[in-house]
Amino acid sequence: MKFFFPCLFLSALIVLSCNDDDDSGPALQVPDTYEFTRNGQSSVYYGGQTDRLNQTSEIKAYFQKGDKKEIVLDAETLLAMYENAGGDGDGNFSFTSDRQLKDKTFPADVAFFEDLFIDAENASVAGLSAANGTAGYITRKNGSTMLVDANGHEFTQTFEKGIMGSVFLHQIFNVYMTDSRVGDEVENTELDGANNYTPMEHHWDEAFGYWGVPVDFPNNTQNLRFFANYSNGRDPLIGSNKMLMDAFLTGRAAIVAKNYPVKNEQREIIYKGFELVTAATAIHYLNTAKELLGEGESSFGEALHALSEGYMFIRALRISPKKRISDATINEILETHIGENFWELPETDLSGLDEAIDLLVDAFPELANVKDAL
Repeated sequence: MKFFFPCLFLSALIVLSCNDDDDSGPALQVPDTYEFTRNGQSSVYYGGQTDRLNQTSEIKAYFQKGDKKEIVLDAETLLAMYENAGGDGDGNFSFTSDRQLKDKTFPADVAFFEDLFIDAENASVAGLSAANGTAGYITRKNGSTMLVDANGHEFTQTFEKGIMGSVFLHQIFNVYMTDSRVGDEVENTELDGANNYTPMEHHWDEAFGYWGVPVDFPNNTQNLRFFANYSNGRDPLIGSNKMLMDAFLTGRAAIVAKNYPVKNEQREIIYKGFELVTAATAIHYLNTAKELLGEGESSFGEALHALSEGYMFIRALRISPKKRISDATINEILETHIGENFWELPETDLSGLDEAIDLLVDAFPELANVKDAL
C-alpha cells in the first residue's frame, strides 16, 4: 500500500504540476494493484465489461473462421452475437450473459456494424479473389487468407478495432467517466443495494474493466486484452502503462477517500491517456503500412491488414467528447490522405500517409519526437 498526498503527478508525456500549498483533501491510500475492499470483501466488480470483451473475442474468432474459409460467414449469426440473442448469441457463444454489445455501441455506429455483417456474408458467399472493386480473399505473406471488402478493408480488423472504439472507448469516455456516473454529486456513501460498492465506485471500476488489463498490471503483462495490448505496445515510447494504471488506482482511492479534486484530476488523465494511445497506435499502423507498401505486391495483403487497423484507430478518435483533434481533420485524414479505397494507394508515392501522420502529430505534439519509431 502506498500513501498519496493529493497533488497531480508526473506521467510520461503528460506533465501536471503540484502545488505544495494546495490542501485538496486527505491523504490517499493507493494500492499497488486494482484491489479495493470493504469489510474484508472486494468492492470491485466489472463482470459486464468482462462479458463484452469475451463476446468481442468470440465474434472475432467467428470472423477468423471465415478468413480461413472454414465457414461461410452469416450475417444473421453475426447480428445474433452482436445483440446476444437468447443470452448466448443464439447458441453461438460459449457462455451465457444478459449483456450485449449492440446496446453499448456509440449510437451513430450501430448501422455501421450491421452493414458490415451483411457485406461480410456477401463476400464470404461469393468466395472470389479480392481485387480493386471486388470483395474477396487475399493471401498474406505467411500463406493464410483473409477476407476484405471491395475497398480492401479487412472485415475481421474492421470489426474488432471498430468495437474497441465504438463500444469500449465510447463507454469509458461518454458513459462511465462522465459527471452522470462519477461526478461529485453521484452517490458515494450508501452502498448500491446488496452490493459491496457505492454507485460511484462501481462506475469507475466499470471504466477500468473496458481496458482489459489484469489487476496487477503493469507488473503483470500476461493475458492482455484489446486496449491493454495497445497501451502496452506503445508503452516504451509514451509511458502509457503507468500513466493509465496510476490514474485508475489513484482515482479509485480518491473516491474511497471522497477526495473529489484528485478523482477529477485522474479522470482527465484517463481521457488524455486513452486518446494518446489511440493516436499513437494509428501512427504505428500507418508506419507499418508504408513499409509494407514499399515492399511491393508480395506484401500487399499485409499492408491491407495494417491499413485496416490504422484506419479504425483513427476513426475511433471521433469518440471522445474532449478530443484534441477535430472531426474535420479526422475526415480529411480518412477521406483524403488515406482514402476509402486502399487499393488506390500507390506503392511509389506514400506522401498521403506521411500527411496523415503529420496531422495526427499536429493534434498530439507529444508524439512528434517518437512518430518515426512508433
